[in-house]
This record gives sequence, C-alpha cells and structure tokens, in this order.
Amino acid sequence: MSKKIIGFHANSSGEEQEQQEKKKQKSFIDYFSTNYSPIGLSSEKCYKTTAELIYDLSNVVDVSPQTLSALLTAAGYKVEYLAGQPYWVLYEKW
Repeated sequence: MSKKIIGFHANSSGEEQEQQEKKKQKSFIDYFSTNYSPIGLSSEKCYKTTAELIYDLSNVVDVSPQTLSALLTAAGYKVEYLAGQPYWVLYEKW
C-alpha cells in the first residue's frame, strides 16, 4: 500500500517558465508599440524613469527593472541623463 502525498508543489518546468517569459515579452512589446516609438519628432519626445515605466506597465505585466532595461535596449530605446538621473527617451504616439 502506497501513501498518497497531498500538498502543494511547483509544477513549473523550464519550458513552462519560458512560455510565461515569452508571454510577458509579448505583452510588453504590444504595450510599447501601441504607445511609444524609439524615434520621432521632438514635439512627441518624453522622458520616463524605469520606475515610472514599471508603474505604467503594472496593470499589463509585472516586469523587473533588469528585464525592462534589456527589452527597451533591444527595441532601440535610448537613455539620456538629466541632472544625473537616467531617463528613457520615448516618443509618444498620438
């Protein structure tokens, strides 16, 4: 007679985590491509910190500062320093 163990355990395999990460990246890309561009007119230019972007994304996807930075850099967004503070340069789409 074998004993059945009842309880919680992690079912996440590496493949499942990879799919979740891809879903997170797609949500991020969809949000940014709808609202911002890495290039544009100076009248559409805005500056946002990583913390501000994480807050903006909090209703869409939970993303770490490191992941956000990597995704923005890969998408061609640049950083400018204003008064010693790093800001992402974004161009708003109207």
